[in-house]
Amino acid sequence: MLSGLLKKFTKNSRGTTMIEFAFAAPIILMLTFGFFEFVLIVFTQSILHYSAEQATRYAMVNFDAGNLEESYLATVKSEIQGVAQDSFILIHEEKIENIDVSVIVDPSDQTKTVSVTINYNYSMIMPLLPNSTFLMSGKSESFLVQ
Repeated sequence: MLSGLLKKFTKNSRGTTMIEFAFAAPIILMLTFGFFEFVLIVFTQSILHYSAEQATRYAMVNFDAGNLEESYLATVKSEIQGVAQDSFILIHEEKIENIDVSVIVDPSDQTKTVSVTINYNYSMIMPLLPNSTFLMSGKSESFLVQ
């Protein structure tokens, strides 16, 4: 009696597609969501670099390299930060940790450079990992010509 049921069960192929799908679906879904998460990370990183580059270009054109007074530097730094914020496209501005603008003067040859660094707290859409928030940064540097 038991052997007859076992033969009947092994010859019946109904439901095998559903079982195979139950095994394959989680893997396919994880790969799909992982791909979209990766694309979103690359997009966010490129926007951070783009924003830092736009701010650096603004500094190259609008910065008076001969004037290094504190009040002038504070005004220009806030303008540069505003340009960086204006170029954020499709990312959450409230996740921006800081926008650092620094003007560096090389004492040996008096060469002036501007550096813009943007730090962003990225949190994953699908928190598959225990720590799904990490810090991303975009940076750009350029010479200031007098």
